[in-house]
Amino acid sequence: MLLAVDAGNTRVKWGVHDGTQWLAQGAIVHREIPALAALWQAYSISQTILSNVAGVEVQAALEALLAPLNVVQNWVQSSAQCCGVRNGYSVPEQLGTDRWAALIAAWQQEHSACVVASVGTALTVDALSSQGEFLGGYIVPGLTLMKRALLANTAGVAETEGNMNVFPNSTGEAVESGAIAALAGSIESMCRNLAEREGVTPALLLTGGDALSLQPALSSHAVIVDNLVLDGLVRMAKEIAR
Repeated sequence: MLLAVDAGNTRVKWGVHDGTQWLAQGAIVHREIPALAALWQAYSISQTILSNVAGVEVQAALEALLAPLNVVQNWVQSSAQCCGVRNGYSVPEQLGTDRWAALIAAWQQEHSACVVASVGTALTVDALSSQGEFLGGYIVPGLTLMKRALLANTAGVAETEGNMNVFPNSTGEAVESGAIAALAGSIESMCRNLAEREGVTPALLLTGGDALSLQPALSSHAVIVDNLVLDGLVRMAKEIAR
C-alpha cells in the first residue's frame, strides 16, 4: 500500500492508496503530527511519497514517524518534466512541490487547458496549457491571512463576523466580502489570461480548505476536487515505480 503525505503550511493531509482507490484519508494540524503514528501503523505500508512545504521541523517530525515502518521515504522535488507535464518555471526546482503535484493531477484529469486554484493559507492560481505546460501562476495571501493582515494594520476595522454579500452593509461583511472578491478576482484574471492564450475556455479546478467559500463568488464554472495534491502524488509514485 502507498502512503501519500501532503505537508502544507497549516495542516498535514494524508491518504493510503491500494493502487486502485483510497482506503483512508485524513488531515491534522501540525501540533497533532505524533497522532499519525498509530493511524499509519494500522496499514501495511510498502511505499511512501511525500510533499513538504511546511519547513524542516515538520519534515523531521514526519521522518521520525515513518522510520519504524522501514520503507523508503520518497520526498518529491519539482522537476522540469513529470507525468506528461512540463514545468515552465525559470528554475523548476523552486516551484512548490504541492503546486507541482496538483498540476500533475489536474493534467491527468483534464488533458486540456486548465487553471488550478488551491485555496489554503495562501491562494495559488496556476495555469496549464492545452499541451500540458505549466505556464506560471500567482501566489496570494489566503482568505484568513488576508483578513488578519487587514485587521492587524488598520485602527478602524474591528474583528467582527460577516458573511459574503454582493453589497456589504456592515464592517464584518465588508471585510469578508472584500477578501473573497479579491481572491476570486485573481482566479478570474488567470482564467481570462489562459483563455486568451489558448483560444478556449479553460477548465477551473478548486482545491484546499477554503474552496467552498470561494466557489460561489466565481463567474467561471469551478469544480472542487478534494485532495488534488494527494491525487498527484499517487500519479508521481506510479512514475517512480516504473
